[in-house]
Amino acid sequence: MVADMVTKELEGLSSQGVFGAVKHFPGQGGVSGDSHDGAVTLDKSLEELMQTELVPFQKAVENGVSFVMVGHISVPHNTPASLSQMMVSNVLREQLGYQGIVITDAMNMGAITGTYTADQAAVMAVNAGVDMILMPQDYETAYNGLLQAVQDGTITEERIDESVERIVKVKLQMQ
Repeated sequence: MVADMVTKELEGLSSQGVFGAVKHFPGQGGVSGDSHDGAVTLDKSLEELMQTELVPFQKAVENGVSFVMVGHISVPHNTPASLSQMMVSNVLREQLGYQGIVITDAMNMGAITGTYTADQAAVMAVNAGVDMILMPQDYETAYNGLLQAVQDGTITEERIDESVERIVKVKLQMQ
């Protein structure tokens, strides 16, 4: 039912020239707690997620959604999904086949700031496969951390180029 509702919402937004985003990947229906305040864990296997929380995301991917917002829910380990290569690159991009823009949830939330500095979180997110960082706790620190990570090879220029290509592709669809 949620997958059908997501599809209809995205169709309605698209009909008005608006790019919708589905969120908060990988889903937070089965968690207690609030990632605004601190760490939140979803204790399910990938197989269980594919049967439940990931169904609406898979349907959105199949229908060409342009943006997926990755939340800070840890699945099933202690790294928030927004910083996890396993969740962003392996599950969302490879297993679900998503090739559009991945944006983080607000990076000034407790699930991030309670453990990571703005630069650590930004570098981890980009290395995980994220294209856009939303609201880092300290923009200048996050920016400088990303710049330094590219300069020292922690993040490759090719990785940055992948994100730029995805963003430009969506922007060109706006014309």
